[in-house]
Amino acid sequence: MAIPHGPMQALAMLILDGVLDRFESLKIGVIELGASWVPGFMRQLDSALEAFGRHETRLQQLSLKPSEYVRRQVRVTPYPTEPAGWIIEQSAPEICMFSSDYPHLEGGRNPYGRFTRSTTELDERTLDRFFRANFEDLLGVVVFPQQSN
Repeated sequence: MAIPHGPMQALAMLILDGVLDRFESLKIGVIELGASWVPGFMRQLDSALEAFGRHETRLQQLSLKPSEYVRRQVRVTPYPTEPAGWIIEQSAPEICMFSSDYPHLEGGRNPYGRFTRSTTELDERTLDRFFRANFEDLLGVVVFPQQSN
């Protein structure tokens, strides 16, 4: 149950202390630590800014809401047993990435099948982000193309 506490604390410090604001191209991958914690974490960050932003100079200097830094610069891999579609819908299409956890047993026999079943409500663009483009973005391989009108 404590698995996400370390990443949450580290990310909160990087965001609230302005590191991700100063280094816009820095990408952070949170791999093999699940992702069901991400939607609530994003809301907590924004609530912290709302509660303490009036009195904390460093928070006043942020150019984005804390959750927007997560969207822009943090990529995570849900476990195959987590509801990936729900996590993506509650956080943002830019954040989650496919991971099989191969060769570890925790990934199960068919992680692709599990993720496919848990993401049936997502549109094709969001699915492409999850299965391919968000990983490429993390590695700096390609910027996800802008959607044409």
